[in-house]
Amino acid sequence: MFNNFKGFRGPVSARNILVIIIIFSTFRVTAQCPVTNNVFGDGEQISYTVSYNWGPVWVDAGLVTFSVKGELFHGKPAWHFKGTGKSFVSYDLLFKVRDYFDSWVEPETFRSLDFRRYVYEGGYTLLNTLNFDYGSQKIIAHTKSNNNPQRTDTLKVRPCAFDMLSAIYYTRTLDFSDLHPDKKTFVTVLIDDAYYDIYLRPMGKEIIESTDGKKYRCIKFAAKMVQGTIFKGEEDVLVWVTDDTNKVPIYIEAKIIVGTIKAYLKEAKGLRNKATAVVSG
Repeated sequence: MFNNFKGFRGPVSARNILVIIIIFSTFRVTAQCPVTNNVFGDGEQISYTVSYNWGPVWVDAGLVTFSVKGELFHGKPAWHFKGTGKSFVSYDLLFKVRDYFDSWVEPETFRSLDFRRYVYEGGYTLLNTLNFDYGSQKIIAHTKSNNNPQRTDTLKVRPCAFDMLSAIYYTRTLDFSDLHPDKKTFVTVLIDDAYYDIYLRPMGKEIIESTDGKKYRCIKFAAKMVQGTIFKGEEDVLVWVTDDTNKVPIYIEAKIIVGTIKAYLKEAKGLRNKATAVVSG
């Protein structure tokens, strides 16, 4: 849930889409966070076309891409998650976006090891890093924007809390079969220098046709957001996630204060499992 989410810079940004996809991927997280990953593997890459509506006009605004790679971090095995958001050249004159997110996590626990984010949105820039020290149970957050000096914040480590990218991949590993209609489910996400508890509820199963002409069996979710600078405080967000072992968000729709955002699956490469949710196309 986000109330007066800091750094909201305009109608369409990679940060907003990342937040929305995190919300759509979220399920109940307990105090212990064992990981059994049968969902994704090294080399997976998923991209979305983002469209924005302001009044009667729909515009394809940009492309958001997520990728995962297995590599060494300080000599130890880690997952390297990446998220990028770029506005299309045709949209740059209205609101140019170039956003980059990187997260390194322990494969066995998905504990964050390092997180980095660089944001360029309509002339606004932000650099945010999170350094995790589990020995002292502290997180050091460094934040610098083009209109504020660098600040350093210290947060206490919370069990089973995730950075923006690791939250997406962790929740994809969870068991979807234990979901009950109208049961709210939660996860804690660290964004900038604060923790946020997000919740959503399942709404059943539907078949969704993507822009590539394929139809997918999906699980539908709704998320109720807190009123603030982005959302009106209602169930403003809907997501459809493939009803198979890949658990890929296919379609995302979010009503925000200044319009509506939609994200459509453009391409999914390097999936670990066969895409059994495809019913035609």
